[in-house]
Amino acid sequence: MTKKQKKITIGVLVSGIMDDFTKMICKGVMKAAKGKNINLVIFPAKYIDRDVSGNRDLMYEYQYGTILSYARKQNLDGIVAATSCIGCYSTTERMQEILRQYEGIPCVLIASSLPGYESVNFDNFYGVREGLEYLIEQKHCTRIGMIGGPDDNSDARERKEAYLQVMKEHGLKVEEKMFEAGDLTRSSRKAFNRFLDNNPDLEAVFCVNDDTALGLYEEIKKRKLKIGKDIHVFAYDNIPAAAKASPPLSSVQADPAELGEGALEQVLKKLRGEQVESLVLPTRFVRRDSIGNIEGEEKWDNSIDNRTLNNWFDDVFYRCKHEKTKKTEEQIRQSFKALIRCICSIYEQQEEGIWEVKGLMEQFINVDTIDYADVDNLLILFRKLQKILMGPRQSFTKVQRELFPMIYQRIIRVMDHRLGIMQEENYKDSFGMKLFIQKTLQFEKGTDQSYGTLLENLGWLHVQNAGIYIFEQPITHLFSDPFRAPEKLYLKAVLKAGEVQVIPAIEQKTLLKDLFTKNRGIQQECMVLLPLFFNEILQGVILCEMSESIFENGEFLVNHLSSAAKMIDLLRSNQKIQQELEESLTVLKENNIALDTLSKSDGLTGILNRRGLDEEGQHIVEQCRGQGRKVLVVYADMNNLKIINDRYGHEEGDFSLKAIAEQLSATAGKGGVTGRIGGDEFAAIRPYDGTEEGGEVLEALYKALKSFNEASDKDYNVTVSAGACVLKQDSDMTLAEALSAADERLYEVKKFRSKEVSKQA
Repeated sequence: MTKKQKKITIGVLVSGIMDDFTKMICKGVMKAAKGKNINLVIFPAKYIDRDVSGNRDLMYEYQYGTILSYARKQNLDGIVAATSCIGCYSTTERMQEILRQYEGIPCVLIASSLPGYESVNFDNFYGVREGLEYLIEQKHCTRIGMIGGPDDNSDARERKEAYLQVMKEHGLKVEEKMFEAGDLTRSSRKAFNRFLDNNPDLEAVFCVNDDTALGLYEEIKKRKLKIGKDIHVFAYDNIPAAAKASPPLSSVQADPAELGEGALEQVLKKLRGEQVESLVLPTRFVRRDSIGNIEGEEKWDNSIDNRTLNNWFDDVFYRCKHEKTKKTEEQIRQSFKALIRCICSIYEQQEEGIWEVKGLMEQFINVDTIDYADVDNLLILFRKLQKILMGPRQSFTKVQRELFPMIYQRIIRVMDHRLGIMQEENYKDSFGMKLFIQKTLQFEKGTDQSYGTLLENLGWLHVQNAGIYIFEQPITHLFSDPFRAPEKLYLKAVLKAGEVQVIPAIEQKTLLKDLFTKNRGIQQECMVLLPLFFNEILQGVILCEMSESIFENGEFLVNHLSSAAKMIDLLRSNQKIQQELEESLTVLKENNIALDTLSKSDGLTGILNRRGLDEEGQHIVEQCRGQGRKVLVVYADMNNLKIINDRYGHEEGDFSLKAIAEQLSATAGKGGVTGRIGGDEFAAIRPYDGTEEGGEVLEALYKALKSFNEASDKDYNVTVSAGACVLKQDSDMTLAEALSAADERLYEVKKFRSKEVSKQA
């Protein structure tokens, strides 16, 4: 009996799984792994070192970068890494630093080149040359600009070199302003506008990739320019979104799935001890209407050989290669050829074989042809074929006149049917998402059972296997901080073959080195590891089966499960506090201490507690109203207490609270009172004769804390956010309402606080 071969685990390091380029890379790797004894784990790290702190919607996306910390030599047998995507905002040195941790196991790069590593890349010259020469020779363009990418990105660098070389060979001048570097995404709006402002007379633009071009599309359209008429555009990658753009985007066909497939094959060869070399895959230019109307440009004769048919097939069905098996691809190819030959025979030999064409058309449709066709190119092909076959002749049979309209009608009917199916699927997905949102929040306690609830409704994502791992304690991780995954995680619940199981506490501990092997059997052929985070707080990860729906909705899943996990943690903390409170009350009762004689002071800071502040503050309000004076209510909240506790220790956190109490008491003055009314929340109440909003008092508080920090020998700054409310002498507002109003104004201020506490920052 032969010993069962060990299943190997390959890590796939990519950027965001919702990116078309990354999605196709993953599909290529998954196809290459199918049927082999391989577990794939996808690590979507988004963009290392991308600073989006100014964008409130994206400012915490840096947490995706922590996912790379889970990919270790101890839990993986090999690595496929799309470093140019992950590091498009970073440097070559930074990416080399990340890759060094995988020394000793096979590692192959995708779409990038770094010294000492094998890679799989596209030919960045041929397809670009083909596109530029088409614009120069067929469209007679002389002023062609380029929007590129960072020089640290090898693909961007080579495509720029190809652009410059072709322009030079054709004697066309490239001024400095005719090249603009973007960041490889459609978000480079400043670069797009600068480029268009500086080059109002450009005839055409080559974009380093499709995503960049789609962003440029938006800016061109804002200027009321027509793409394909006023300015020609072509790009690189030919992602599905290129064919769906308006107008369809011309692009260099460089199927990312081929990169993924080739990279995994290289890793497997290295694992077998074979010698491998870097691969360069061929590319070709795909013309669409973004470079003008392309119909009728080619001159064909009536002899359609096998090579021509294969070229036509590749123009229309380039996506089929990595979406279906080779067997199915060949079926579509043969069905396509048979249909075209039959159509040609009706015109060339005056045959009346309409039923044969209809039969072949149905065969063509029944192998899911339209699903994998570039429909725009397919219709263009049929229109060109119609023009060639009908030629200048004046008389045709009824069959010949009606043949192509019948074909167009059948394609439209299929597309309409597909649209109906898509609408039904979208409805089901929307309904499933609605139930998921509703049901995943149906927990009332912060227990491990609640984590099981989060996994019960993943069917709409076509996920049958997943596991939620939670840290022993939540981790505060700021953008500028390094991160290393904890060596121990706790598997709270698993979804296995559609069934949820909550893991007993004694069995939850999982070592990081065993994360992808000892996971209660949830490992499938391909999994994805996603972070669970709420703002700057990391809570754990989810290891989830990869599905088509995860590509589309993975980030939504992260956002929702992260919020739910945060709620579970808050409920657990509240339960702990409630238990401690009940124990304290029991002790007080046992010692016959009456609750109404509790001290009015806060034990840590020495100022009033909430009860004391309410009583003393009400006395000040009544006194001031009797004197016809106003009352100022200040509500202050310490900034970053948790960060100081985590980074410097709880003693330093206590020190900070005492310092705030001291400075706020000075601000309140002799006639006022100060109280600590929550963990890091303070309030001050004092007679007031100043301006309506109390701004000078808040300014005095901020200045006092600034002076305190400058004189302090601590490594951190103690700061607060504060709001104020003025109780007028004739107002019927209560003290509680004034405190609430001051708190609301504090909240608006707190939105803009800095989360960096270090004086060295």
